[in-house]
Amino acid sequence: METPILKLSEEDKETVYDPSEDSFLLIDALESDLQSIEAKMPGLCLEIGSGSGVVITALAMALGSRFPSYFLATDINPNACKVTKRTSIANSTKVEVIQMDLATNFLPAKFFDLIVFNPPYVVTEALEVLDERLISKTWAGGLEGRQVMKKIFPHIPNLLSKNGIFYLLVIKENNPEYIIKYFKQFNMIGSIIAERKIRGEHLYVLKFIRHH
Repeated sequence: METPILKLSEEDKETVYDPSEDSFLLIDALESDLQSIEAKMPGLCLEIGSGSGVVITALAMALGSRFPSYFLATDINPNACKVTKRTSIANSTKVEVIQMDLATNFLPAKFFDLIVFNPPYVVTEALEVLDERLISKTWAGGLEGRQVMKKIFPHIPNLLSKNGIFYLLVIKENNPEYIIKYFKQFNMIGSIIAERKIRGEHLYVLKFIRHH
């Protein structure tokens, strides 16, 4: 998978997450799992909280020419929505962008074949999640860094198609094993498919599929 061309101005960086090791690990994990993604021939792909749009655009670049796939991104931040659209256009892909909080406005129709989420995962005080500054929303994860992601977890089984895949990026402090156990209640099997240690962070990519 190619890494998309990305141009963030200094003004953009004040409110939009500048892709870092977490974003690139997620792209690498998707690339290493590309065969199993292609085998499912995903028709509808969603990135929750797209930020700069680098991940969903990389997916669109990898899959767009092979399947009639539709790529959708959401973000609570209107500036991130604009930047995601810009990144998509700059890389000759078509990603539709909707401003919303996570993916909580979608009907529980089980129509997404692939969902990707790089959430705000940094462990903070619970109240920091409520900080109105847009840049804070890109990283403040609240208690155990799971406060924001747990808002969307119960929706994932209702959004994912029968053979759909959910990819989630987390850090060690979020307790990946706990998250894998948590998803068992939704009849979903999780596994760690990638990990990387960087300055002060141990990153993981988790993959979830339905238990058939």
